[in-house]
Amino acid sequence: MEPATDRRSAARQADRPMAPELVARLRKQYEGLISDLLGEGLTDAGYAVADTAVAQGLWPERLHRPIELHPTTQSRPFLDPADFWFTSHLERHWDLIRAEIDAIEEPARAGFSTAGMDGSSVRGGRWHQLMLWDRGRRFERACGLLPGTAEVLSAIPDVTAQGTGFVMVSWLEPGTWIAPHCGPTNVKARTHFCVRGDARARIRVGDQVRGWDEGRCFVFDDSYEHEVWHDGEVPRVVLILDAPNPYLVDGERVVRQEQANRADEMLTFMTAMRLRRITRVGADVKVTFAPSMVEFIRSYLETRQLESVELRQGVLRVRAVATPGGEG
Repeated sequence: MEPATDRRSAARQADRPMAPELVARLRKQYEGLISDLLGEGLTDAGYAVADTAVAQGLWPERLHRPIELHPTTQSRPFLDPADFWFTSHLERHWDLIRAEIDAIEEPARAGFSTAGMDGSSVRGGRWHQLMLWDRGRRFERACGLLPGTAEVLSAIPDVTAQGTGFVMVSWLEPGTWIAPHCGPTNVKARTHFCVRGDARARIRVGDQVRGWDEGRCFVFDDSYEHEVWHDGEVPRVVLILDAPNPYLVDGERVVRQEQANRADEMLTFMTAMRLRRITRVGADVKVTFAPSMVEFIRSYLETRQLESVELRQGVLRVRAVATPGGEG
């Protein structure tokens, strides 16, 4: 028979709430597994994991899985565009913005970055992106490519000056699938302003599916699971804008905390990756690892008698240490 003291100890453990740091860590691990399964088309397995996490109290529902989940006065996949004053401002300037986008023939040549099959959520096709603003920082080269658009956006401090602010041109090629995933926090609300549409391009947020209408905005909470399919024939181009979520309880405090968290991102990243220094040299990046990581890598190569290992376009290229009388 189980001793009474052991039963009481187990009961206390079961009743004790998880620390916030543990909740965040578990949510991140669960979400990574769920997204991987859904991205491979293993829908039943992915949602079985999601339901397990919900049963453990990590999230309120299987389709709403942010790492940071703050209290709100209302929570739903699509939000009311009328609650965001700048949606009408963007729609009034659609002709100008569309003309600048139409002048771009090849986004990659124009300076857009491209996510393809190696992207974390892109499972087919090509997704081109051009960052205009991020966390109050204006990207001059990108804004110079679209000067009229940048002027329109400059009048929206909600997305250009706020700590949660973010503006990007999203150019989606036909045949692209962005697999189901959840944004990391519900601090922000995400606006899509459709500059160029295609009737066969669709987005699902939570359990709701809709398309894009040229010259119109919709707003959604990207901490809900969302995915995109483009089965059409012409690129779908939208402006993506992130503004503070107006439904947050104690929103100002939460946004300030989010800004503080973001300020710690680089420290967290460098510590996790065991980096000592990162330097941008022209178009390249030079990375110096911490001594412990350098020693680990050196030991790994030595024990396997490798001179170099390179991953190029998904192909691993290995060069062994040359042996006397043999080929390197």
